[in-house]
Amino acid sequence: MRWTPEYSVVVPVYNSERTLRELCDRIAATFEKMGADFEIVLVNDSSSDGSWGVIREIKNDENKHITAISLRKNFGQHKALLCGFQFAKGDFIITIDDDLQFFPEDIAVLVEEARKNDADMVYGYYKNERQHSSIRKIGSGFVAIMFEKFGNTSGQGSSFKLIRRSVIEKIKDYNHSFTFLDEILSWHTTSIGYAEVHHAPRREGQSGYNIFKLVLLTLNLIFGYTTIPLRFMTWFGLASFWVCLVFVCYFIYMKITTGAALGFTALIVSIFMSTGLILFSLGIIGEYLNRLFALQHKKPPYLIREVLR
Repeated sequence: MRWTPEYSVVVPVYNSERTLRELCDRIAATFEKMGADFEIVLVNDSSSDGSWGVIREIKNDENKHITAISLRKNFGQHKALLCGFQFAKGDFIITIDDDLQFFPEDIAVLVEEARKNDADMVYGYYKNERQHSSIRKIGSGFVAIMFEKFGNTSGQGSSFKLIRRSVIEKIKDYNHSFTFLDEILSWHTTSIGYAEVHHAPRREGQSGYNIFKLVLLTLNLIFGYTTIPLRFMTWFGLASFWVCLVFVCYFIYMKITTGAALGFTALIVSIFMSTGLILFSLGIIGEYLNRLFALQHKKPPYLIREVLR
């Protein structure tokens, strides 16, 4: 008979050889204290350090509770999680980062919130303990507000969350050139709870998200899951039309009343403004067409090198 745990903890792993063993030990201790059966699914996202070797050692020590997957190249956190969902067997799936900024002990807090409100999904959020740089805090806040207003994503989302299997089954085969799990999850449920958890400073290494990657991530989120650029193009084009119409009326009035020449400067400015607007608009349309073109290839969201069950 196939063993089915009550909880599956999916961890995307990237260059975290120094924190993995403690993370797994603390997860195990948390579930033992809760008296619940569990498994840990570790997805190595092509780490460049010794993370996969550490995962092998942990697998040998805790064979029953560990499933380990190594990806062929770096696909990113969200696609690594999608891969982990394919192997998770629990009735509830919990996602947590590998850097110990979230406390594994707070898994019990998420479980309690899910049971109390019968929620399909529970986010762990933090108020005054958020241990990120100021730039990252501002960027994360901007993205959260934008997707709360123009998308379906909750403004208090985080990478530490509990999800029912019924929701996971609807999204685990999702295939898109760019994956943003929080937005996808929100398409399938509105029964979302929140539990306040701890957030510690990063102990080892540096975050894989530098300023350039954060900007690129934000642009991918905007083009992949919203129509904000198209709306901007529409409204900006409409505003430009009315501004240009006012100028046309003004020049015609001046020509009729004073006989003034329209002038070379006005002509050049209008040409450059209209050409720039057209090229900008074509660029936005091209970005969306590029994403539609990428979907036609049906490339797999991730490629697996090795699995340890």
